[in-house]
Amino acid sequence: MSTVPIYPINGPYHPASGTILKPTMVLGAGGELGRAIVGALLAQGRPVIAVDADPEALGSLQSPTDDVPELVRVVGHTGTETAGAALANAVRLLRRPPGAVVALIGGSYLPGRLLDHPVERLRRKLDEDLFPHLVAARHLVPLLAESGTPANYLLLGGPAADSPWAGYGHLSVSQAALRMLARSLREETAGTPVRVQQLSVCQPVRTADKCDCAGVDWPLPVEIGLQVAELVANAGTEPVVRFDRRRRG
Repeated sequence: MSTVPIYPINGPYHPASGTILKPTMVLGAGGELGRAIVGALLAQGRPVIAVDADPEALGSLQSPTDDVPELVRVVGHTGTETAGAALANAVRLLRRPPGAVVALIGGSYLPGRLLDHPVERLRRKLDEDLFPHLVAARHLVPLLAESGTPANYLLLGGPAADSPWAGYGHLSVSQAALRMLARSLREETAGTPVRVQQLSVCQPVRTADKCDCAGVDWPLPVEIGLQVAELVANAGTEPVVRFDRRRRG
């Protein structure tokens, strides 16, 4: 995977007058779920640094007001160590360190039994769902810790981490590995200002492209966005938090 050039689309980051909340950095902000998360954070009055590899997707993001909260768009990804380091440096250049990171990273759900596909398919799935999360944490957890003040690092996990999803064995393995990665990062950052946590969404998300096949219990992107915003504001003590639709009211 080649490194995507990284730059703030809308120039230097100038905090608006009266803005005191540190921005939340959202990785994968250009997708439907990412847009919902960005919208929920902005609605809470939280500035956002939106990150995505697709400049056009970032360009479609809109801040609800012209003053505060502020939305900054940065093109980048964490698919390689080089890209992860470049992204962290680009955010440092904004001269407004984030107070939280929301890592929304992952590939598509491809059906198929583990026994029916070569090992390369599982390797590709880990390349999509797991390793970019590790790259992100390696470069962005230190960025959060630099200020010395409490900060949240939230990973989003998908379905099939608890038990195998029939016909989606590759996803089951990658999501189980991602949960263990989150728990390991939580342990390794104990005693630092950064609190690592995972929001586990145990059903596929009801995005626009899945409406025709979505189950009744599949959550909407806006519902997940609301819980992400809650966790950014108050992470709590649990290393893994499950998405809870009942809390959406």
